[in-house]
Amino acid sequence: MQDADIDRIVLEYCKKRGFARTEALLRQEAGVDAMALAPQRLHVNSNGIVENVLYSLADHSPKQYADSFHRLAAWVDNSLDQYRDELARVLYPMFIHCYLELISKRATSVAHQLLTKQKQRFISTGATTSKIRQQEIQDLQSVAVPEHISSNRVAQAARAARYPVTLSTYSFQLLMAFLQGSKLWLLLGIVNQYIKVQEVATPMEGGAAEETTLLTGPIQGDVVTINQKALDLMLLQDNVEDKWREEKAAAEETAEQEFDEQGKPLTKKQRQQLKRAADKERAKQRQATQDRMEPQIPLVGMADELEAQLLESLDKRASVGPTALPSAAFYTFVNSHHTLNCVTSSSDGACVAGGFSDSSVRIYDLEKMAAARTQAQDEAAGSTVSLLWGHSAAVYGLDYTPDQQLLFTSSADGTVRLWSTELAVNLVAYRGHNFPVWDVASSPHGYYFASASADKTARMWCTERTNPLRILTGHQSDVDVVRWHPNSHYIATGSSDRSIRLWDVRDSSTARVFVGHRSPVTALAFSPDGQTLASGSEDGTMMMWDLREARRFGVTPNHKGPVWSLAFSQGDGAILASGSADHTLQLWGSQQRQDSQEASAHEASSSCSLLRTFQTKATPVFYVHFTPMNLLIGSGALTLRR
Repeated sequence: MQDADIDRIVLEYCKKRGFARTEALLRQEAGVDAMALAPQRLHVNSNGIVENVLYSLADHSPKQYADSFHRLAAWVDNSLDQYRDELARVLYPMFIHCYLELISKRATSVAHQLLTKQKQRFISTGATTSKIRQQEIQDLQSVAVPEHISSNRVAQAARAARYPVTLSTYSFQLLMAFLQGSKLWLLLGIVNQYIKVQEVATPMEGGAAEETTLLTGPIQGDVVTINQKALDLMLLQDNVEDKWREEKAAAEETAEQEFDEQGKPLTKKQRQQLKRAADKERAKQRQATQDRMEPQIPLVGMADELEAQLLESLDKRASVGPTALPSAAFYTFVNSHHTLNCVTSSSDGACVAGGFSDSSVRIYDLEKMAAARTQAQDEAAGSTVSLLWGHSAAVYGLDYTPDQQLLFTSSADGTVRLWSTELAVNLVAYRGHNFPVWDVASSPHGYYFASASADKTARMWCTERTNPLRILTGHQSDVDVVRWHPNSHYIATGSSDRSIRLWDVRDSSTARVFVGHRSPVTALAFSPDGQTLASGSEDGTMMMWDLREARRFGVTPNHKGPVWSLAFSQGDGAILASGSADHTLQLWGSQQRQDSQEASAHEASSSCSLLRTFQTKATPVFYVHFTPMNLLIGSGALTLRR
């Protein structure tokens, strides 16, 4: 604002208050009559009066907020069809802030009248976005006094950042002309303070169905800047997979194939074809092993015994894909539908652990259970199940360490505990979160682990210390799920604010932000090569994200209930398994990253193809996992239908 503009505002204030001599002196000294003002910046009416500033100084009745919004809504409804949907985008943030302004002025009855009259406008369209807005409006209904605003997450999100609204230049000019011409200065103040209008040259299609809500709106403004950061997504050097491939290639090179599948001797042409195919595969593997990185954080080396076990498992790995689906084993918990909260298994699938609402953890040794079938039932029950007590509230998260000797558990008591699976005793309790801890995940290389909590943070820990190494803040609601990148340098988190964040553990910075889900994110999984992230949400939608390009390239809305678990097959990650509350386990053909030049209009159907659906009789699928041999494991709690 220029000095001349300020002088004009003061003159109009003096005129309205009747300070004639002060006005005359100021006009004489400032020479205001000769000034050329900028009407667009001050919203001046035809008489040159800047009444929006005068109205902000005056004491108005709270009812004017409701009356002003009703007039704006009626004007939008009566606008031309080509502009109506676009102009309607401004109504939702305007409605929310009018409601909060009325609450802040303790005009609770007027605020609830406004909400009752107008809320159907935003929740009756049938779109998924309207369902999200319905939940936000329900949350706001609990705000009855000004003190509630600071403790309500939706109100905090609305006040914390300006709501982004995209309008064409002409639509924005129509809106401003109406607000100024109708002297709706209170609404103009809301636009200036709480709404960030992004002008585009031509009207945008889609109208009011814009995927922006109070919780995701402020996040979207930071996405472009954050997602330009370069990532180190390469796998680490000298990993077990590379060693196994090198040993396998060396063995194949020394053993020349002489007979075909029918036992007939190979011809010279067939031998040449096999040799070219083998050379091509070896060149591909050499290129893959060259694209590796040195660890940039301290890591503990893998024990020789564990490495030998993994190499032996990889020798027995089954090759799976769209034409060769994996073998599967499903473990059902009975008499535990209302008490079982979470399930996990050891890497090789030999043990299955469950976390329960009574604060207990039970570990089932499947190998011992199989061996005990010939023994007495009482003997089998006592020797195959380990019962762990230590938490003081329900257990919501479980994860084994890579060596399968330790088990992490997280609970509503705000702690993460480390257990010895061999001794069945608690070793350490990690305290730091202020609210329930919904999930815990061990690093693929051991030593580190991460936790996700209702306090809106994720934390990175190491087993040697009881204090967190990193506190990851940025989500605007509960952090519900956490997973590690295969190289242990990044952590992915999914939140009830419907966003996904990728964190760099080296400096605690946000490396990626993905916004697209329309309900809380409930499941995450990295592809084995670390280039792709799969996510599932409460509305049954699954999405695929290209981490390097920071873009979504797949959407699959097939599940009819929340997606609770995701897992890629080992090796090339050709298959993605998903477990849902709709009592199904689905297998998808996972198409990895597409070229960035490809159009994204049909991304939903082409990147993930449904291969098979396994329907359980009455068991929601809590957990899915691929062992190193590509055996698919699933688990859940039997739900008896009445």
